Amino acid sequence: MNPTKVLIPVGENELKGTNGRLLYIARAMAIKGVQADVLTYSPSVYEFSVEISKGNQAINTALIAPNPMHLDHIASLVNTFIKLTYDMYIPGTDMKLYKVTAFDDFRGHVATFTYPEIDLTPYTAVMLPIPSTEVPPLTDCDIFYSTVCFYAKEQGVPIVGIQMFPAIQTPPIFIKAVDYIVIKYEWEKEYLREYGFDMSKTFVLDYAQEAYFIDTIEDKYMDSLLNPSIYIPKEELVILLINHPRLRFCVKESLEAINELDMPKTVFFMKRKFVIRELSEDDIISDFYMNDIKKIKGRSFVMEPDSKGDLIMLCDVIISPAYLTTLGFASEYGKLSIVYNPIYEKKDFQTDVTFVDNKDSLKAALTECYNRKQARVSFSDIVRKLVQCRKKTAPAVKGLATPGCIE
Repeated sequence: MNPTKVLIPVGENELKGTNGRLLYIARAMAIKGVQADVLTYSPSVYEFSVEISKGNQAINTALIAPNPMHLDHIASLVNTFIKLTYDMYIPGTDMKLYKVTAFDDFRGHVATFTYPEIDLTPYTAVMLPIPSTEVPPLTDCDIFYSTVCFYAKEQGVPIVGIQMFPAIQTPPIFIKAVDYIVIKYEWEKEYLREYGFDMSKTFVLDYAQEAYFIDTIEDKYMDSLLNPSIYIPKEELVILLINHPRLRFCVKESLEAINELDMPKTVFFMKRKFVIRELSEDDIISDFYMNDIKKIKGRSFVMEPDSKGDLIMLCDVIISPAYLTTLGFASEYGKLSIVYNPIYEKKDFQTDVTFVDNKDSLKAALTECYNRKQARVSFSDIVRKLVQCRKKTAPAVKGLATPGCIE
């Protein structure tokens, strides 16, 4: 069975706007078994794509070269324009329109090259980064994107626009050209609705790890997710459990609650580097926690606190038996931050830090977090929905432009 394939055409401005993160879309989809082909006209984009996809057989990068247009063809286009506008006058004057436009505006905007025909029929979709009106693409990129859009429309391959820049900077022509749009925020739908875009054809990319690929603001903590030390699939719940020198029963109950959950998970048990009399933290972990850690159905790791920043970015939930500023920091990145302690009275912690005092409530909170994570939309989820849509509509239509079929 042939793998699902998508094409990602990439221009220089769009790659620079995300500091190269845009091309990590291909890697994210390749991990999920999607063949992601990158196409560009730019040697620098080509080299960058080849470098970050080195050794990945599911990512192919191609460089397309322009074909020069013959001068006679350009002259023919100008002559055609004159014939079509010969009898038209500038309103309120006896000046013919072609005399002021044919050799200025029209001739000046006829490109001297084009790109060869592209066969897009093997692809489920074209994932097209949408340029910005603030920094419009140069001629080579403009013609490149136009060529891809033309052949996609002609061959019935859906175009999925990727909204990287603010929605208000979207060239209106792209709202008409694309079949679907990927956005990062719900509020961006309002802008699209004003242009009459079908709301059933919008995807809100709310899986934070992949939404960062198309974010134009750099974050050094989120950067750690670009090349993580361990791959965490979206299908797993990732829990960071922080040790404590005295509240060991809280930590043990947290481990018991985690073990009772029937879901794919990875657990990071983070040390605190403490010593209690003659006992090291490693001794306590080995004697008091290790049996519970070994029972975890899934992957488990005992981690040094030096890797705390990277672990917070990887995890979905952070649990501690006492309040730490680490929890407040994690909550700012959308992590479920829990203080689990059955004997403390409930306190007003930092916003979005949750107090839990029993195992049942802890399991319920973890289950709810897992379900929310599975409901989030990633790029591979988008492609999967498009594949399902094609199967539903293939007998009736060539493309996928069926209103509401992604619902």
